[in-house]
Amino acid sequence: MPGPLEGMRVVDTSIMAAGPWIGALLGELGADVVKIEPPAGDGTRWVQPTQRGIGTNYLCLNVNKRGITLDLKSPEGRADALALATDADVFIQNFRGGVIERLGLGYDALRERNPRLVYCSVTGFGEVGPMAREACADFVMQAFSGFARLNGPPGDSFEAFRFTGYIDLTTSIVATEAVLAALLQREVSGRGQKVEISMLQAALEMQHTRVAEMLGGGAEPRSLGSASPGLVPDRAYAALDAEIFVTAQTERQWSGFCKALGHPEWAADPRFATNPDRVANRDALDGLVEPLIRERPIIWWLRTFERNAVPVAFAHHFEMLRYHEQVRRNAMIAELDTHDWGRLLVGGLPWHFATTRCAVTQAPVPGEDTETVLRDLRSRSVAPAQRAS
Repeated sequence: MPGPLEGMRVVDTSIMAAGPWIGALLGELGADVVKIEPPAGDGTRWVQPTQRGIGTNYLCLNVNKRGITLDLKSPEGRADALALATDADVFIQNFRGGVIERLGLGYDALRERNPRLVYCSVTGFGEVGPMAREACADFVMQAFSGFARLNGPPGDSFEAFRFTGYIDLTTSIVATEAVLAALLQREVSGRGQKVEISMLQAALEMQHTRVAEMLGGGAEPRSLGSASPGLVPDRAYAALDAEIFVTAQTERQWSGFCKALGHPEWAADPRFATNPDRVANRDALDGLVEPLIRERPIIWWLRTFERNAVPVAFAHHFEMLRYHEQVRRNAMIAELDTHDWGRLLVGGLPWHFATTRCAVTQAPVPGEDTETVLRDLRSRSVAPAQRAS
């Protein structure tokens, strides 16, 4: 599809989540992305839940790609992959440390053939150090990076995972930023480079403010549920019929919060006079606030807080968002009528360009573009190994 990266060629050898979403984002930006799958297929094809019998992870993480099947363990498959990389602008891999080099598709090997190549390498823990060759998955990194800690309810010693894939997708976004920066630099230098991204570094980047709070600010680790560690009030409260999220970032909003609850005198209470005071006395404040909010329905509180200029939000379910006018008008969810799987729902484009329009297209059927891609490759006079007839 047309887009800012129209004319760019991407070879995506990655599997599962953190790697494939990089290729999908580049594809949504208009690049021609060829996904190389092993004969057994990308494992996300069978991960529950499914749409039309295909794993939803596969369907949404591999949009805007052409799909080919190559056995990278065979000489013929490796040679074809090498030829594709020789003609590419970007190469993506997320194999366990050392594997891609054994396959003959490491950065040094590809750089010799294609000095302009931007080589994107995604690992779990980084390419040096004692864990460089360790395998990784999203749930592992949620625990290892500290992300899982403190996500449980107040007073609960158990760690809590947020939704699966959170760090995978964060890693993909950080990697896509790096790839685009390397492509810009190539316009100046004329040469590509290797871009290294680890899930651990991306997880720490996502927790940038928490790292500063805990290590620089000396904040005491404490499970707070939905509450902010440095701002009070800033959390979800249980109303009569649902959760409502409320915050007061300024003293004016704090005063409005007190008025909305029918207790303007709280604003002058020395325990709550400033935000540091409220942080120090959050339990006392919550003990006053929680029973009041629980007395009335969420619609009442939404209108009351809004009238008093207090930031407030209702926690939507995805099924609500699917039909929300704001989401639909901005095409934040894509509805695809596919020739292979029927009607599918996936995420929409995360950006909109005025003149280089982008679109979402379906993920490829296994190997559907193998012959076309290799035939086009040969027509560009890049000679892969002769395939067995």
